[in-house]
Amino acid sequence: MRIERFLWNFWWVIVFILSCCILFEHAIYPQRREYGALLAHLRELQAEKEQALTLQDMLNRKLNSESDPAWIELSLMKGLGLVPEEQTKVFFIKP
Repeated sequence: MRIERFLWNFWWVIVFILSCCILFEHAIYPQRREYGALLAHLRELQAEKEQALTLQDMLNRKLNSESDPAWIELSLMKGLGLVPEEQTKVFFIKP
């Protein structure tokens, strides 16, 4: 009896609270969708950043190795066919 009387006297409060909840859910839906899209974009940017950092590390290693005298000598031997003075170059002629 008390619950029925309470509901009968304050039905408008319950309807008001339900209306507010429905309006809030309706208003927050676009923000949730945009948040999901921004989160996906953030993941893409983080993956792109990882790739760029990997490339930067590889290029830094390559740049540091190019100042190494042993690497310079090896690239001259492979690219131009030069040999150090203390070594003898041998040619093989195909008939």
